[in-house]
Amino acid sequence: MITTIGCCDSGLGGMQVVKALKEAYPNLNIVYIADQSNVPYGEKSIEELNKYAHAFLDKFRMMDIHEVVVACNTLCANVIGDVQKEYEDLHIYNIIEPTCRQLAGHHFQKINVLATPKTVEKHAYLNTLKAFCPETEIHEIPAAKLVPIIENGCDSDILRKAVESYVSEKADAWVLGCTHFPLIRPFLEGKGELFDSNQAVVDLFRDEQITGEGKMEIYTTKDPARMKESIRTLLGCNYDVKAITLDS
Repeated sequence: MITTIGCCDSGLGGMQVVKALKEAYPNLNIVYIADQSNVPYGEKSIEELNKYAHAFLDKFRMMDIHEVVVACNTLCANVIGDVQKEYEDLHIYNIIEPTCRQLAGHHFQKINVLATPKTVEKHAYLNTLKAFCPETEIHEIPAAKLVPIIENGCDSDILRKAVESYVSEKADAWVLGCTHFPLIRPFLEGKGELFDSNQAVVDLFRDEQITGEGKMEIYTTKDPARMKESIRTLLGCNYDVKAITLDS
């Protein structure tokens, strides 16, 4: 039985996971925290990522939220596996394995993974996908330019050109290994089958009884008004956004 889920990311990316959860489970209470003061996470040090992860989890613990989706592939790839050992009272969901599980049973010859440099550096998707697709060639692509473009207004022409600079290699399937990247789906149409974390996270709760009231709370460590407008523009959702401070 689940009433409330906490969800966190460096910025706007995790809001796409939140939107998917809300559409699938309208009664679910969701508290989302975006650390936009420190976005992007993709080129941060392990020490910084460790600090951010602790700050998120400490905040959710203070809020008495015990189900936490870490909607940041960079945190999941680099630090969550170790950090979660300090939070045995929380049920922490790492989104990489569920995202990769979607490809089980497919017979792709080649899979390209678009992710942040820090996720690629850890080879989190390569190692996890090999368990589900052992005979498949897997190519990881560090796409450093995309998150800042999306966070700074998502100019369509600039974003398209940036995406094109990363997708010259053909593949049967593309894994969007950053929660910001479903926003680039229109630029990948026709290049192969596409997989992201949104449906994977929804599927995590298929067998759970949801008993919430459909409440939504969204917080950012930077500019609430700007985030509210970005959510409206990019996702077509009109949500209130409040400021929050993370003790990191």
